Amino acid sequence: MRPTAAFAQKGLSLIELMVAMLLALILIGGVVQIFLSSRLTYSTTSALSAVQESGRFASEFLAFDIRNAAYKGECLAPINNLTGLTDARFTLDLGLEGWDNSETSLPTWFDADDRLEGTDIILLKHAVNSSGAVVNTGETVAPDDTEITLAQASGIPTGTVLVASDPIGCDIFLNQSANTDSAVSRETSGTFSHDYADDLEILSYQSAVYFIKAGAAGEVPSLWRIRYNNGSAGMAAEQMVEGVQDMQIQYAVGDANLAITGDYVDADDITDWSKVVSARFSLLVVSRDANVVAQNQVISFNGADVTIENRRLAQVFTSTVGIRNRLP
Repeated sequence: MRPTAAFAQKGLSLIELMVAMLLALILIGGVVQIFLSSRLTYSTTSALSAVQESGRFASEFLAFDIRNAAYKGECLAPINNLTGLTDARFTLDLGLEGWDNSETSLPTWFDADDRLEGTDIILLKHAVNSSGAVVNTGETVAPDDTEITLAQASGIPTGTVLVASDPIGCDIFLNQSANTDSAVSRETSGTFSHDYADDLEILSYQSAVYFIKAGAAGEVPSLWRIRYNNGSAGMAAEQMVEGVQDMQIQYAVGDANLAITGDYVDADDITDWSKVVSARFSLLVVSRDANVVAQNQVISFNGADVTIENRRLAQVFTSTVGIRNRLP
């Protein structure tokens, strides 16, 4: 028989090469999966942090103005309005007023196109300590006087809404003096409610409407505010907090002793805003970034299930705030 030569195998066989490639693919796939999972976890954590921050800020802005609604300094009497402006933005005694998401008859001074459909609106008004105006020592002001002398230049621009207040009474007026004047003054029509003396304070006035509309960047809705501290023209709308998709508010009415008489109700069920003693608001806040959760969330909000589009993260924030000046 003819002998056969034996040859040693060199290199990898095709099967071994395929097995090595398969193992490498499995390893790479695992690494990619870990990377994608870590990236989603990071995105979700960052989005949650941003949503919680937005919710806290929005809640604080609203709670502060609700808590201080109708504040007039030491004055307990009805306020005397010398501004010549009589719509809801300048009726300080009411303190607050709201419009429900289904209401179509909005006030003429509010542009209905500014509101995101299906969301609530709230108007909040109160005096603010302090305007920075220091009344001259020993200053007395008679009802017919138009000017209040200060210890120094006021720094308050012409047209700013101010409140003169003491324990006897209070007046709201538009400042007619320049910010460099050592005085503030009212228009000549009308008279102050009473004689003012040493207890006189000059307070700033805050009137602000809060509402939801598309954000400035156009990606997610936001909480907006317009202030009317300078009269009926109002200041430029301010985007307060990004990512607030919805706002729903209910109110509690008090009896003669300011005790709550029933359940919290919608704005269109309130007949006398001066009797509202508490407000409960719910905010639906969503993340600015999309694709931060594995699938679209379904959130229970305002008695209904809401699907959050584009895999954004969402959270509901609810607060109940008493109106400090109307609590028992």
